[in-house]
Amino acid sequence: MNILQFNVRLAEGGAAGVALDLHQRALQQGMASRFVYGYGKGGKKSVSHDDYPNVIKHTSRVTSMANLALFRLFNRDVFGNLNNLYRTVTRTAGPVVLHFHVLHSYWLNLEEVVDFCHKLKEHKRDVSFVWTLHDHWSVTGRCAFLDGCDAWKSGCGKCPTLTNYPPVKIDRASQLVSGKRQLFREMIALGCQFISPSQHVADAFNRLYGEGHCKIINNGIDVATEAILAELQPMSVTGSKPKIAVVAHDLRYDGKTNQQLVRDIIALGDAVEVHTFGKFSPFDGSNVINHGFLTNKRQLMSELNQLDALLFSSRVDNYPLILCEALSIGVPVIATPSEAAQEVLAKSGGRTVSAEEVLQLVQLPKAHIAEAIFGTTLDDFRARSRQAYSGQQMLEEYVSFYQNL
Repeated sequence: MNILQFNVRLAEGGAAGVALDLHQRALQQGMASRFVYGYGKGGKKSVSHDDYPNVIKHTSRVTSMANLALFRLFNRDVFGNLNNLYRTVTRTAGPVVLHFHVLHSYWLNLEEVVDFCHKLKEHKRDVSFVWTLHDHWSVTGRCAFLDGCDAWKSGCGKCPTLTNYPPVKIDRASQLVSGKRQLFREMIALGCQFISPSQHVADAFNRLYGEGHCKIINNGIDVATEAILAELQPMSVTGSKPKIAVVAHDLRYDGKTNQQLVRDIIALGDAVEVHTFGKFSPFDGSNVINHGFLTNKRQLMSELNQLDALLFSSRVDNYPLILCEALSIGVPVIATPSEAAQEVLAKSGGRTVSAEEVLQLVQLPKAHIAEAIFGTTLDDFRARSRQAYSGQQMLEEYVSFYQNL
């Protein structure tokens, strides 16, 4: 079996983590796998490009920069196709699976992608398509994250905000949504199988395109994290005061990090210590330590291991890997209500909590937090979580899915 994983980025973001992990695990099992990504930071080759085998940078810097500039006006990626891969795929002996992940975000024109799939299917009957939906982009006119908006259910009227990712200057979502949905229907007609890591995204997709079209395979921790877990000695006691982690790529984005809630925790003063991990932290104080954006996974896991809990207050995530990773190393997660958090935590017997309860929990040590949220001891919580978020299980489910296409 030949597999090509497609994602806009190679090693940045949760979707990239899932796609790259599937790629690496497939290679370890002796499968023929390649990873095709759009671009790295600034449209250049990813800084991680040479760290992984069988990796292809696909899009020129000019194309990605043009899409970035024009998306704000057109609400879609104007340029970008997969045509330069046509010969590679059609000349590959045996069945080929094209596994799409995140194709938006200034990389590919959706109509061009669908045309490419039509052309491939005409000339190679044993090509199959799989698409993992890591966000809600497939059901909206332009947004990847709903952020509380339900307008997609009635065809995307006037957008309540122009800043929801990907941001725009002119709102054209309502004009684009029907054409975009038709392209997804064409992919279904081509036999494309859709998967989501989470139930709520699958439910949204099936509501629009018909029951049973999107199935569930939960995300799992990646091979790098598993290697770190094997060496990491879990810490039960972290110091004289609770230490709480706040993790986000951009800490300024309120959709990912509830700014007021974090400030309320900081206002508790000496009762708690707040550790932030990410870019552009707006938080400061005598009980705040800003670590910045850590690109090294081992360093991040090591730092989290020394803390009492991870605060998760995102409203826009789908099935966030940071939760799986933190839980797998035995760090309890204190999460405010969201479909993503509820689904991830339930897998290891946990629950979400109100903002008021957050302020009480962050003042407790790690073992007490684990008992309050997961209803068990810290050791039992660790063992349960490590099993619940296994990356090997994710691969086995995907391989079974490939084989049954």
